[in-house]
Amino acid sequence: MSKSSSATKGFAVLSAAGILNKVLSVLYVPILLQIIGEEGYGIYSAGYRIYVFIYVLTNSGFPIAISKLQAELLAHDDFRNARRSHRIARLLLTCYGLFMTVITVVFAGHITNAIGFDRSYRVILALAPTMLFSAISCTYRGYFNGHSDMKPTAMSQVIEQFLNVVLSLIFALLLKPYGLDWACAGATVGTTLGSLGSALYLNRAFKKDRNFLLRNTPDDLMTIRYRALAYRLLAYALPIAFNSVVVFGGDVVDLWNTNQRLIAAGFSSADAYIKYGVLSKYTQLLNVPLAITAALHIATIPTFSSTIALKNFKLLKDQISHTFRVSLLLSIPSAVGLGVLSKPVFLMLFGGEYVDGWYLMAIGSVVIILVSIVQVQAGILQSVNKTRLSTIAMLAGIFVKIFINYFLIAVPEVNIRGAVIGTIVCYIIAIFINFKYIKKFVPVGIKIKNQVGRPFLASAVMGVIAAASYKLFSMLTGLFMGAYISNALSTIIAIAIGALSYGLIMLKIGGIDIQDIKLMPYGSKIIKLIPKSFLNTERAQAEN
Repeated sequence: MSKSSSATKGFAVLSAAGILNKVLSVLYVPILLQIIGEEGYGIYSAGYRIYVFIYVLTNSGFPIAISKLQAELLAHDDFRNARRSHRIARLLLTCYGLFMTVITVVFAGHITNAIGFDRSYRVILALAPTMLFSAISCTYRGYFNGHSDMKPTAMSQVIEQFLNVVLSLIFALLLKPYGLDWACAGATVGTTLGSLGSALYLNRAFKKDRNFLLRNTPDDLMTIRYRALAYRLLAYALPIAFNSVVVFGGDVVDLWNTNQRLIAAGFSSADAYIKYGVLSKYTQLLNVPLAITAALHIATIPTFSSTIALKNFKLLKDQISHTFRVSLLLSIPSAVGLGVLSKPVFLMLFGGEYVDGWYLMAIGSVVIILVSIVQVQAGILQSVNKTRLSTIAMLAGIFVKIFINYFLIAVPEVNIRGAVIGTIVCYIIAIFINFKYIKKFVPVGIKIKNQVGRPFLASAVMGVIAAASYKLFSMLTGLFMGAYISNALSTIIAIAIGALSYGLIMLKIGGIDIQDIKLMPYGSKIIKLIPKSFLNTERAQAEN
């Protein structure tokens, strides 16, 4: 299997797991809302946002760095040093994860007081052990990703999310009699236990696979000292980690900024929690399609790195072009679909009582496209060891975002919408700066203009078809069904019809071909369901 095909297969596995995980995380929100309410969800979301930042401080950069180092060593059949690099990575991250757990416990109260969300204190305490378990998981995920084997990573993510959803709801219910703050803390217990389950599974999978690294290494390859491997690992990880810290650190500043500016707009403290919960619902739903682009980023880094190590720049150009193409043909229809069906989707997931937030999706779904481009750009710059440049681009975007949020959120008529507008501007700025850096430092020419036209055209038609389908079925089912069931059924049908129409249109106009479908899970079975006229068109185009 070629490196490109291997990366695409890995992407398919990771994206399937990512979508399943994000769908589970979205589906459990309505149940959680029934337990802790809008105010509780704001407390929970604020604490979780702080946790994510600490999680990033603990783990970000290491899985990619480990996979990058593994891929580079294995490109030269250097199994000895690949084995040694994983050993030192596991030791370093276990110690660091334990240290971050202790730090989280000690400073949880200081952090929540500083940003004005003191009621989220118990949420962070409940999440503290996750730092240790997730750090251990990172070492194994980096190992498997570096070997282009994404199945253990994907399975561990599914196990982690399943335990998270089930146990979080159970503990939220069990702790609710002790007060709202305790119930919110209970809603995070599943995250910690899920992280433990993931680490145990990955350890077991590694024990089955570790004999791979015991293969013979060519005699002309010297043994690299552990200290040198550690330095090399940190040299890869720290710039990537710093880039993530900038992004999520901006989120924490945004969290404080949002709370203060909502109060400045005249909202009470309780209303500020509720408004932030509304923004979190939008973000949670946005993360479903973004799981696909995140998987693409993870799957392509080892491929880019090994290709650069072998100095095969022609293949690198093909890989980058293919990655942008896949990213756009998935992110554009996702953005259009969520934008067109924003209100029906929110009604289906959260019910009429908690539908607030659909208007954020209606104006902010374009973020999916922007983030997908930034993620690919970051992966390219990371592969050529220019991670700091993508960090500079994000810093510039975040600075403008905070500035926009500060003024717009304080306008009562705009309030939380200002945060979405700031995010859009942030990523547009980052994209522009990243392309300048890529053009200067990447040894191949990159153009994505040709990748946009067909997905955009097909998505526009899909949006019209999906909206019309929803209207039609909503009108028909509304005659004999209740409002919620009618909306839910009509939304699901509209999504299915929209997705089918997008795929057929893309086949017809040459946006995707048979080879693309074959690389998807169950691709051969999907091909059998496609009308022959569409497949024939693609074969003809492939031959020309």
